[in-house]
Amino acid sequence: MPPTEILNPLLLASATLSDYAQAVQRLRDNEIWWYFNQLTPHRGSAAPFADDAGGWWYCVKPRFAWPVDFFTPLDRAPRLPRQPRLFGRQYPVAQPHANSRVCMNVILDLAGYDLSRVASDKRRAVRKGLSNLHIAALDPADAAVQTDACTVWNSHVERTGWNKPYALLEFRDSWSELADTPGTTVLGAYDASLGDALCAWLIVRVFADTVWIDTIASHSDRQANRPNDTLIYAALAAATAQGIAKHAHYSLYSGIVSLERFKTSLGFSAVDFPCKLEVRTPIKWGLRLLRPRIWKRLCGETERVER
Repeated sequence: MPPTEILNPLLLASATLSDYAQAVQRLRDNEIWWYFNQLTPHRGSAAPFADDAGGWWYCVKPRFAWPVDFFTPLDRAPRLPRQPRLFGRQYPVAQPHANSRVCMNVILDLAGYDLSRVASDKRRAVRKGLSNLHIAALDPADAAVQTDACTVWNSHVERTGWNKPYALLEFRDSWSELADTPGTTVLGAYDASLGDALCAWLIVRVFADTVWIDTIASHSDRQANRPNDTLIYAALAAATAQGIAKHAHYSLYSGIVSLERFKTSLGFSAVDFPCKLEVRTPIKWGLRLLRPRIWKRLCGETERVER
């Protein structure tokens, strides 16, 4: 069932980077954004940690670190804690100091975001969703919401083949923690024509002047009113209306044509961030000789597909 209280206008939670990162350190079943449960080798492997300047990092791959905030170039190489012992790291710098690049889907300036920033052939879909769906912030700790969200998730996994299905109890462990994470909002799209069924949900994070589009899932049989398009647009428009973010981030550039076109249609652009890549010498030469494709990807030398 949909929430009893309709949030109008839609409000998103926001937090400082420090408050968000410290909260995530204490969680048992959630990692940093875009990691939903077991996408990392083991729990805790992507938990954020602080450098000597107060910045925050996480391991995007085992023992390989990125700063959480990729929008702010670093003017010096900060000292990271001895643990975890890293094989390498990569961080944004001014172009003259770069030896690599990382391509991410971002909106650099979110000010004034509205339907005019959406591709012309996508606006009709978003208007349809806004007219026919009820978009609201969900309570991730509510047992009924968890049940509906788990059903949507498992349908999404069956359709896309991404990640894995979850038993309800395991799913509830993760979702209960979302309710206690600063800067985190879960948005849901309900369709009255389907008996107020939950069609899709989206985890949104707002911290470090940025809206982070985290995990989105939609039910395979509840797509008629374009809930994915509508949820992401609603999140960006809400953040703009509240004035709580300057940028938006929607994961790495993937090279998957359909996925990249979807992001572009909602206003995101693939942007190359100039970066400093530092890798321990044995690992560096091992990758260059034995895993050249991985090394090229780290350096940002992979080709883009046409969007």
